[in-house]
Amino acid sequence: MHIINMSKAKFFFIPALHGILTKPKCILPMLALLLFSCNETPDKRFPSETKSKSVESQQMQIVQCTIPGFGNFSMELKTTGKAYASKKVTLNFTLDEKITAIYVKNGQYVKKGHIIAQQDRQRYRNEIIKSQEQLARAMIDVEDILLGFNYQLKDSAAIPSSVLDMAKNRSNYHTSVTLLQNARRDWEATLLKSPINGVVANMNSRVYSYPNVDKPFCTIIDNTILDVEFRILEEDYLFLSPGQPIDVSLPLMDEILNGKITEINPLVDENGMITVKGRINNKNRMILDGMNVEVVIRKEIPNKLYIPKSGIVLRDGKKVVFTQKNGIAIWNYVQTSYENFTSVVIESGLKTTDSIIYSGNENLAHKAKITISDL
Repeated sequence: MHIINMSKAKFFFIPALHGILTKPKCILPMLALLLFSCNETPDKRFPSETKSKSVESQQMQIVQCTIPGFGNFSMELKTTGKAYASKKVTLNFTLDEKITAIYVKNGQYVKKGHIIAQQDRQRYRNEIIKSQEQLARAMIDVEDILLGFNYQLKDSAAIPSSVLDMAKNRSNYHTSVTLLQNARRDWEATLLKSPINGVVANMNSRVYSYPNVDKPFCTIIDNTILDVEFRILEEDYLFLSPGQPIDVSLPLMDEILNGKITEINPLVDENGMITVKGRINNKNRMILDGMNVEVVIRKEIPNKLYIPKSGIVLRDGKKVVFTQKNGIAIWNYVQTSYENFTSVVIESGLKTTDSIIYSGNENLAHKAKITISDL
């Protein structure tokens, strides 16, 4: 076994290293070998990131384009209101008689003259018969009195009015006529009839009960025509005028009902609001009396250039619209004015022939290459 003396061995390595370093041609390969051996395992994240970034830089922004609209621009003001039936009547019995029949129920549609309910009529039938008999006796008495003056009732045109009036007063003719009229009126009052076409509401009485003559028996609502009441801010007052179109709908209803403003109350309340009324045709009776509705007021402004709202982007606090030409995005400063829920009027900065970018424009730069989508 040979034992190496480490104190001598170190002198063996130092001259060897010194020999290598004194030969320039050996330095570079040696250093490369040392660096390669000292590197750790490569981090695989960086190549993938670099590749991803280079792919992204090569991809062009996908956008959607359209041309501006030109013509009447519809200004829109949206608010909420309440709908009321334009015709609504309450019905109640005037006689304290037992209810013998009810012919309708809540929610039922009835026509004018339809019988709603009926009371016991026997008493008033007897009153009519009695009054008719009394009137007949009074007519006989009138005839007898006129015969005393050599007149007959059938020749009433030839009888002096003073003589005829005297005969009717002595025979109680006028009183008999009044009693018969009252009996017939009470007879008719035992039948409750609808004075309009409409829907029955608020009926709570039952057959064989006695009605409360001081409270309505039911309500008839004609909701085919609705009055809509809503309020606007005072600064929107000049936006409105009688006859202006309005659209009315329910929050979950797709159908829109059209109408017009009928009146504007020229008074601002303590909250800075003005009350406005409109009228709509509720043709399918979808909106009920007292419902909350959404109201959109429209006003046409002629000869305006307008684009989708999404076509406007902000750059350094200024409004910009990107147009495209030959697949290149062009930056355009614009001035806007009126707007509605979907569009905005462009007062300057665009032409009617421009192809404006309204989607995919959020991160666009001037003269960026783009790909136009047909979707």
